[in-house]
Amino acid sequence: MFEISKDFIDNKIDRRTFMAKLRNVGVSTAGAGAIANTLSIASVNAAPLGADETPEQSRVVKGLSGGEVMAEFLIEWDVPYVFGLAGSEEVGFLDALVDRDQLTYVTCIHENAAMAMADGYSRATKKTSIVQLHSVAGASYALGQMVSCYRDRTPVVVTAGRQTTEYRGSNGFLEAPNLHKLPADYAQWTWDVTSAKTIPDTLRRAFMLSEAPPGGPTFLTFSKDHWETKVDSVEIIPRSRSMVDTEVAPRDADVKHIVDYLVAADRPMLFLDDDCVRHEVSGEVQEIAEIVGAGVCLGARMPCVYPNTHSHFCGNYGTDQSLAQSIDCFWALGGHMFKVVNKSPVPWVRRDAKIIHTSLASTEIGRNYPVDIAMVASVKATAQAVLKELKARNISGQDDSWVHEYTKNRRAALDQKARDEHDWGPISTSRLMLELDAAIDDDALITTELILSKYHLWDYFKIDHEKPFSERRYNYATNSGVLGWALAASIGVKMGRPERETWCFTGDGAFNFGSQALWSASRYDVPIGIVIFNNGEYAANRKAQNFYKGRTSQTGEYIGVNLKHPDIKYAKMAESYDIKGERVDNPGDLKAAIARCRAEMARGRPYVLDVRIERFGQGMESEYYDYFSVADS
Repeated sequence: MFEISKDFIDNKIDRRTFMAKLRNVGVSTAGAGAIANTLSIASVNAAPLGADETPEQSRVVKGLSGGEVMAEFLIEWDVPYVFGLAGSEEVGFLDALVDRDQLTYVTCIHENAAMAMADGYSRATKKTSIVQLHSVAGASYALGQMVSCYRDRTPVVVTAGRQTTEYRGSNGFLEAPNLHKLPADYAQWTWDVTSAKTIPDTLRRAFMLSEAPPGGPTFLTFSKDHWETKVDSVEIIPRSRSMVDTEVAPRDADVKHIVDYLVAADRPMLFLDDDCVRHEVSGEVQEIAEIVGAGVCLGARMPCVYPNTHSHFCGNYGTDQSLAQSIDCFWALGGHMFKVVNKSPVPWVRRDAKIIHTSLASTEIGRNYPVDIAMVASVKATAQAVLKELKARNISGQDDSWVHEYTKNRRAALDQKARDEHDWGPISTSRLMLELDAAIDDDALITTELILSKYHLWDYFKIDHEKPFSERRYNYATNSGVLGWALAASIGVKMGRPERETWCFTGDGAFNFGSQALWSASRYDVPIGIVIFNNGEYAANRKAQNFYKGRTSQTGEYIGVNLKHPDIKYAKMAESYDIKGERVDNPGDLKAAIARCRAEMARGRPYVLDVRIERFGQGMESEYYDYFSVADS
């Protein structure tokens, strides 16, 4: 869909052709019209203008350098931060920031952190952020977290400087002839800026295409001289005429069929996946589940975007195959069925079940499973329409005893497990999560990168369905599988929502990929609580080697798994960045340690809790590591 949107913005196709192309991929006429309106320069606005209202007019700037034009554009568009790592090619833009206090440069000491920080800021604020990178080096370092933005559909505009126009082609220092194409498979749009005069027009296009359904990063490259060249006169089109509406409406017939399927089903399941990261649907889904007696599950790589205290919440779909095989109507809200490591030997959804798939990512719908209703539409708009239809039919009294019985038994088993593990040493993950749950604010923002421990948050850290969405906890996470995201993302989240208590829960393996973000957290006094779930290994790799059932699992000699030799002292690492922290080894010490962390946060500073947790699963007792001594060779 974004290619069609790009062609429309670039005036390569007219409105009629644009509408026809969208209808061909399943978008309703109303939905296609909404997208056309929001992408059109002549009619775009956050709210439609009345017939007698005058659109906001463009601003014309004169006699500025390309760098100053870019800075003025960002100020005009209310972009407060530039996340980046400065380099030699970008001096014209950096120089323009000196006398413009409305625009703040956020220095990161690694591009991985800059991308993830911008990602977190965009998620927290629902606004598109911008990242400034240096040449092919910076773009390459940032690519991993661009993948995270792309997978999670986070709108971020990414820029990179490159050699001066007249020097390009000489194979000069850090030159990359096709730099703008480097992240092409993981960007909504890429472009090499052609002249200083095109900077505001190209930036506008990059912001809009980043936001256009299904959303994701865009990537621009600038020759060094484009930021230094003087521009006689150039137009900056206002943000109000460049807004993209992502709530694409479903077709009425599809809505009626969805309701028919849900009402007729004995055991319907609502499955929340990728699109639910960007589109908040928990309120509508909760009401729908209660009306039709449906269970609610999450995709395996999802953050906990649904309140886990709700009596219809069933956890991770597929964990319990007996439940999965009992479902006779399955509605996937969001696009990827299913993002798992290994293909299941049996269908994850029964072949005789009615299957519905709704997403703005048209390439994901029906990609992996047969689908009876395939819809290119917003999950938010569709859930609202389905709820409205259910209420219009006065549907009530659907049997929900099966889901209440299931969730009651599931909760009882989890609680018993926590009681059994309460005094374990190393500390059980359930105990750690329960202690955090008891101490942290009811409306805290939690950024997680826990890999195998992520389900402990779903199981033991309460997100209360009885609180309004704006007043309850919220979980941010990436489903990309690219490590090193959470720490920097939590900084961006806190910058975007400074009034909310913010935490980062990360595994030790993931933390090591993104630890450079500690520097930015310290420099900018970002009061976040950083909890490292430290099991001293890449547990997911051990699990994968066990799944293979080869010599590693037979001998317990897991290759590339052990992280305890040397045993990293994360509190001392934090101290080197002027951040306080401590290691916690005993479960009885958790409460006081968390209190010290919160006290330091209240003083406006970050704090690191390095918590030594249990291992679980086959091979958990293995201490093997691939040791050799170069000194002795």
